[in-house]
Amino acid sequence: MKILNQVTRSNYINRVNNVHSVHHVNCIFVALSSMLLALCSWLFALGSSLFFVVGCASVKEYVSARGASEGQINIYLKGVEKVSSDITFDIESVYIISETGDVQEISSTFYKVNSISISDRQILIASKTIPEARYKKLQFKIKDVLLKREGRIANLAIPSNFITVDLDVTISRNQNTSLFLTWNSDASIKQGFQFEPFFSLKLPSAELSNLLIYVTNEDSDNVSVINRQTGEIVANIMVGKKPRGIAVSQIKEKPRVYVANSASNNISVINPTTNKVEAEIPLRFGNSPESIAVAKVSSDKELLFIANYGSDNISIIDSSTYQEIDKINAGNGPVYIVADPPADVLVQSRFMNFDSYNALRAYRERYFNVYTANKNSKDVTVIKMDMSRLKPDKVFSLAVQWSPVTLAIDYQRGKVYVGNYNYDNLSIIDIVLIAKNYESGLVSEITNVGAKVTGIIPDPDIDRFYLLREYPAEITVIRPFSEAFSATKTTMSPIIANIPVGASPKTFIMDPEGRKIYTVNRADDSVTVIDKTTLTEERVIPVGKNPYGIAMFPY
Repeated sequence: MKILNQVTRSNYINRVNNVHSVHHVNCIFVALSSMLLALCSWLFALGSSLFFVVGCASVKEYVSARGASEGQINIYLKGVEKVSSDITFDIESVYIISETGDVQEISSTFYKVNSISISDRQILIASKTIPEARYKKLQFKIKDVLLKREGRIANLAIPSNFITVDLDVTISRNQNTSLFLTWNSDASIKQGFQFEPFFSLKLPSAELSNLLIYVTNEDSDNVSVINRQTGEIVANIMVGKKPRGIAVSQIKEKPRVYVANSASNNISVINPTTNKVEAEIPLRFGNSPESIAVAKVSSDKELLFIANYGSDNISIIDSSTYQEIDKINAGNGPVYIVADPPADVLVQSRFMNFDSYNALRAYRERYFNVYTANKNSKDVTVIKMDMSRLKPDKVFSLAVQWSPVTLAIDYQRGKVYVGNYNYDNLSIIDIVLIAKNYESGLVSEITNVGAKVTGIIPDPDIDRFYLLREYPAEITVIRPFSEAFSATKTTMSPIIANIPVGASPKTFIMDPEGRKIYTVNRADDSVTVIDKTTLTEERVIPVGKNPYGIAMFPY
């Protein structure tokens, strides 16, 4: 820009110098005006070109333009599985030192570490964005090392207040590096009185994607990856700003994880085989994406539906090209979106009668539905998508109750359950009646289930479903209504159990085997694992700050 301006200025000076001295002053003015007009035209053309380049940037260009020269680091600590020494010590701060000697404080949070309580259980002791560099050492500032033995407590001597762990890791731009320390407390006592902690260091390794759970952390700008067999964090993935909604692909041959970044207004695409972001899709039609649904439309093609809270519409993205191809207006404040599952799940239905089954099967040969909960307008937007054209055939709204914030599809019963946050009833949308082109009587209710519902999981295998309530932070287990009562449009369902979880649970998910339930607890920065058989807490997994969404592959 500077060079071009200099050339333009030089051309102008040359022109002025060539003007004959006998010319009238008006001639000079005319020449000056012509040059200014030409310069303005050139600047306008340049500005238009820049606007076009930015507005139509490819996915790769968009990725290369984001972020500063910084990356993230997370440090996890756990104890060995079998422990005989009961040792407690305090961590005051954690530092990381580069190969050039630069010191970065990555945690100033106080932690009291006990060898028994962290036996085979992770805790997150540091999480920070730091300059990209090669780092060679970790340092922990510790104090007050206590050994409990046979009912007595003794102080252990420490050679220094700083514990150093050698390492060799590189922090890369826009990448998260997670380090996993295992503390062997039994090997940490020397000469019976001296504390020299024995740590082993592990870096993330490849994991099978069908064993992984993905949790968005809104205030950490990353996604935590959990191995659901071990119940431990195995990686963290740096994404866009304020990640919220998350969904996974249904095509087994090309697994992908999609993350809605509310503040950076784009969608991160994660390859689960590498746990890295391979693309970021800018949203042109929407603002503040909140939730994602994936619809499989053929054996090798999917559409992504994005609920945009800030623009009251839904973006449609072709997953094969990563291009935003359409938008659909929704209600006020769309916060949650779901899409019909593949039609072949209908063969598993045990609750629909023959007429309902045939009506829905015939409907699914031509159409599938997408449902969006609109929190502020108290309704659900229903999009009837044409399978052959991949275009909306019909869009309409169904009134529900106060502040609908969550949805769940139960294809065995042909229902969509709507959680109304500020009302103690569940709304139920009848998919079969939609398939039969009914225009009234599409919504019924289950009463007295409690308010503040933030999640719903149908469990037709045992004729139950689960409601997640933010307050009083619990899962409520209820028995679904009988089809015989559906004509009344209002049904009371008995509550079977209440299971306490972490503080301010936002959402939850059940594993494909139907054995465990995972709740995302925003106020605790954790995920609670519930054993579905015993209806009790199995473990608590630390994640990032203000976790928001959760997803796992269904296969």
